[in-house]
Amino acid sequence: MPKATVLIQGASSGIGLEFVRQLLKRQTPTHVIATCQQTTDDRLSNLQKEYLRNPLHRLDVLELDVRHHDQFDTFGVQVEQCLNDLKHERGLDMLINCAHIWHPSNRVETSLNDVLSIDLNDVYQVNVVGPLLVTKILLNVLKRGRSSFGSPSSNAPYSSLIVNISAELASINNNHVGGWYAYRLSKCALNMATKNLALEFGRQSTDENSICGLKKDEKPLLFVAISPGIVNTQMMHEYKKLFPKDAHFLTKAESVQRMLTTINKLSLKDNGKFLDFNGKPIPY
Repeated sequence: MPKATVLIQGASSGIGLEFVRQLLKRQTPTHVIATCQQTTDDRLSNLQKEYLRNPLHRLDVLELDVRHHDQFDTFGVQVEQCLNDLKHERGLDMLINCAHIWHPSNRVETSLNDVLSIDLNDVYQVNVVGPLLVTKILLNVLKRGRSSFGSPSSNAPYSSLIVNISAELASINNNHVGGWYAYRLSKCALNMATKNLALEFGRQSTDENSICGLKKDEKPLLFVAISPGIVNTQMMHEYKKLFPKDAHFLTKAESVQRMLTTINKLSLKDNGKFLDFNGKPIPY
């Protein structure tokens, strides 16, 4: 029976799909719940068939389009059902919010003249509102997690780990070329959401003026924003001139492998941080 349960939000392609693949290959038996806009997605369906009779690993695929808020309540019930099927009372040990869009047209803005209100709203809905509402609907099952991920030396002082996939393009300090308006702004907002969540659910507070979302008997939740680095995709090559000449391009497999290594070293002292794929802090 799986000993850890992970939910990957936005797993039909790219980094999300690679997280699913690598987590299912872990030595520790793992239950992965993957979301995609359509459950008929061939790549996830084929993976699901591959692990159908595997006694150690399991893959469930759920439909979720974070732009359609009417799907969230049903999604929450389906996640509970997936957990109940395993006949144990634990919740989610880790949530990874991967779903993102660069721009509705797949052509990022290189000047102010390219910026449109409708594009800003679309990108914000997927990159910011989506992860925030997924976390909200899954809050109770996250609080029931048993901290199967993170540093073994941390003595499991938290219940679950929530990873928001951000981007170094969100760093105000490191922005030396401009452009990418919608994407930069959305990932900057996601970082702020990560910090807010870490403050609300990452500690027991005795300060009456601070916000605390934990009951006295509940363990904290650990929130981090992680940049996957510059992943080697066709779109990245089209905008290569916007990156430093010495920029290192990673494959999806390399990026996810390094992020998982970083994830397995995290502890509560990292709550609310913005990190690169190697675990190095990125200035906000």
